Amino acid sequence: MRFYTPSILENPYPSYQHWRAEHPIWQDEDTGDWIISRHDDVRSILKDSTQFSSNAMGGGSVALPLLADDPPRHTQLRGIVNKAFTSRMLRSIEDNVVQIADSLVDRLAVGSEVDMVTGLTTPLPVAVISQMMAIPDERAADFKRWSDALTGTLAGVSLADRQLEIAEMAGYFNSLIPVRRAQPGPDLISSVVNAKLSGAGLTDSEIVGFCMLLLIAGNETTTNLLGNFLNIMVARPAMQQRLVEEPGLIEAAIEETLRYDGPVQFLRRKLLKPATFHGQEVQEGEVAHVIMGSANRDESCYPDADQFVLDRAKNHHHTFGFGIHFCIGAPLARLEAKIALRALFQRFKKFERGQSENERVPSHLLRGFHHLYLLLAE
Repeated sequence: MRFYTPSILENPYPSYQHWRAEHPIWQDEDTGDWIISRHDDVRSILKDSTQFSSNAMGGGSVALPLLADDPPRHTQLRGIVNKAFTSRMLRSIEDNVVQIADSLVDRLAVGSEVDMVTGLTTPLPVAVISQMMAIPDERAADFKRWSDALTGTLAGVSLADRQLEIAEMAGYFNSLIPVRRAQPGPDLISSVVNAKLSGAGLTDSEIVGFCMLLLIAGNETTTNLLGNFLNIMVARPAMQQRLVEEPGLIEAAIEETLRYDGPVQFLRRKLLKPATFHGQEVQEGEVAHVIMGSANRDESCYPDADQFVLDRAKNHHHTFGFGIHFCIGAPLARLEAKIALRALFQRFKKFERGQSENERVPSHLLRGFHHLYLLLAE
């Protein structure tokens, strides 16, 4: 069997269901990686960093600190930016997020087709993370282009062109290091540039990698979450109406979207010692794909797992991970999504699918939209 196929890219959930039932662990014949899909197996791997290393998330063209680090270094690195994502800090930026969201929603056209990705789901998180990193607004388009290049979600772009974009991004962040070192501010980049680990600062390459990670974490998740939410709701007009009438349910709808069609589908983990799953031994050094998107649809844990249930009880999905690597930007993504959707449902009473062809993000890892066309009605 093969993991990286067009059918899984378009709609992975029937395959996930088959794997859970018939092949809870199997080896991808192209990469040699093990595919693990049941809820309890996924959860047990994600919570055990002593046996399953996050180092498997590295190995790309750029080293991204934190994402591919294990304790104790992971703990130290996470401490550098933890304060930026506390409830107190998020409350301090909430009014600003509201202003950005309201401004974007006000610009959306009524009665004509709107690409919600370019109109709302991309510019909102890019603007917010840019401000948190103290990056000028005019760099917003660069930020999104660089982020897509780094995650490999630029459709039709060669690896060589992606490398050029990544090099441009690295050069930009490198240029900010001496500035933020000489004149530090309350922004995320200054926190990273001036951080100390065991008395020593990060190297310039580590700082650049950290900035790249913050950029991705600060916009890709929210963009894809919002796009998936709108794609789900456009097929459910009665549910749209309920959210218009009961905006207090928006947060529950966000959580169900994260479970039902999450923006991140899997993580990779390298085994530090052998383990056995369903009679299959996996050796030290081998890599497992831990499929959160499948765990979130496991019928043994979620009644009516393939149904979108707005008021689902105990929605303990794994889209943001589990354990020490729980996504540090999860509270920000939830805040941005809540504010954006409240603004949308306050202004528009319903939305329908447009005539133009939507475009999915070309990634097995990230699930979302590059283009999503809707007709909005007040």
